[in-house]
Amino acid sequence: MKQLQIIFVLACTLGSLTSLAQTNRGRIVGTVTTANQKALESATVALLKAKDSSIVESGMSDHTGTFEFDKIADGKYLVLVSAVGYTPSYSPAEISPKNLNVILKTIELTVRSTSMAGVVVTAKRPPIEVRAGKTLVNVDASPTNAGLNVLEILEKSPGVAVDNDGNVSLKGKSGVLILIDGKQTYLSGTQLAAFLRSIQASGLDQIEIMTNPPAKYDASGNAGVINIKTKKGTIKGMNGNISLTYNQGFYPKYFAGASFNYRNESLNVFGSYDGGQWEGLGVLTIDRNFYKSSQFSGSSDQSTTRHNKSNWHNLKLGLDYNFTKKDVAGIVISGNLNPWKNWQNSFSNLRDPDGSINTVLLSDAYNANKTQSINTNFNYKHTFDSTGREWTVDLDQGYYKNKGTNLLTTEIYDPGEVKRGNTILLDGNLPSIIRIYTAKTDYVHPFSKTMKLEAGLKTSFVNTDNNVIYQRDTSTGWKTDDQRTNHFIYKENVNAAYAILTKTFKKWEFTGGLRVENTNASGTQKLNDSSFQRNYTNLFPNAGAVYTINDKHPTMKTLTLLSFSLTH
Repeated sequence: MKQLQIIFVLACTLGSLTSLAQTNRGRIVGTVTTANQKALESATVALLKAKDSSIVESGMSDHTGTFEFDKIADGKYLVLVSAVGYTPSYSPAEISPKNLNVILKTIELTVRSTSMAGVVVTAKRPPIEVRAGKTLVNVDASPTNAGLNVLEILEKSPGVAVDNDGNVSLKGKSGVLILIDGKQTYLSGTQLAAFLRSIQASGLDQIEIMTNPPAKYDASGNAGVINIKTKKGTIKGMNGNISLTYNQGFYPKYFAGASFNYRNESLNVFGSYDGGQWEGLGVLTIDRNFYKSSQFSGSSDQSTTRHNKSNWHNLKLGLDYNFTKKDVAGIVISGNLNPWKNWQNSFSNLRDPDGSINTVLLSDAYNANKTQSINTNFNYKHTFDSTGREWTVDLDQGYYKNKGTNLLTTEIYDPGEVKRGNTILLDGNLPSIIRIYTAKTDYVHPFSKTMKLEAGLKTSFVNTDNNVIYQRDTSTGWKTDDQRTNHFIYKENVNAAYAILTKTFKKWEFTGGLRVENTNASGTQKLNDSSFQRNYTNLFPNAGAVYTINDKHPTMKTLTLLSFSLTH
């Protein structure tokens, strides 16, 4: 039984290298109403730290006026509720080990007084906007976003959750499609998390969060789409900015950036650079009980400390040229260099049913990764008339090169600190290369002020070469670990077409769309000489309805049809 426990805890130790827990996590629930006790929908709710009023998370009340913040760490907070035309209101809340489920008293908002001595009109976007099928986070509208990166902003965004490894989920669903300026990154896991940490708030315009994405987007975004839109200068003449940010926590975090933009009647030239360092520390503690035939057979306690360090350099250059008042073409080239390192130390005790220690496991892990990428976009847009009828073409190329290494060391001891057997050493080398080529065209045709058709075609080619090489130290030297070693080559071609029809009727907006995707994929595992080939076509329908209470306070009602597929 002890051997089985050692194997189990060792496996759990390996698994914990990619996940860390934090302190107690609680839940705060509340309800927002008007002075006459009517539920107030789509009120903006922000969770603030009581100590310095910094924003922890934000969201909106639903159609019953209810809001909820989940997985909140111990501490004292303030809940700020605001809505257009109402006076904001605060409510205190505290999460503690004895009170992890906080239910606030009903928060009543009173109508703001309309008597004014004078009126000054300024154009300023709210921090959060609700639109048809999506929520917009206007990054510059909230001063607390200054100095943050994309992952930190997403942590505060409505419906978005980010775990300790940087994995993003939307409304509890994982596998969210992350886009940068409408383009897929084709990164996943730690690579995507490191890339998102390198994108700073100073270079962002908006974040679009779509829980029910329209047919315009790839079917891989069925769990949701998050589109991160970067800034692009619109002011004529020469302008630019330089920024420098330094944050001090357990470790220092800093970055510097610069951008420029020159625009005249026919030409727009822009560019930006930012680089810096992110460093963090996390601690995981796990307690487990073991059972055999429903009888308690032992336990284990584990403590893991993880130290992360990441550097990055991002560069973007672009040019737009207006051939005529109706025709504009452009090119954008962007590159990224992002090396990161990770050190982990784990200490585990295996205990007998009486609580005495029978085995001690010590594990040290070192992981390093270096990601390089370069992306090129050629774009063209023709505007037919002033009604919004336009045709666009985009040609994209992407190249991602990743080189990862890791070393895991595990030692087993008796309670008396006597070592058992040899030290277990596992060394990994994980290079990969991804090449992407994409072409798409989109057409927008307004039939009237209340009806619009959108349609488009897209084709993409993705070639991936992943080589995973693991070696294990044995009594006779280093030998290849065949169970973990593999060389996988994957090729995919996706051809898609979509159409979306939008109709506005009084305060209602109805949307219906259909996307057709044809996928041709092939994969080869070189080491065991196996391969596969798949060809199929899927249909993805989508529908939604939005009702606007008034021009300043939209409330979203969304109807999502179940997707179905036809495979050939």
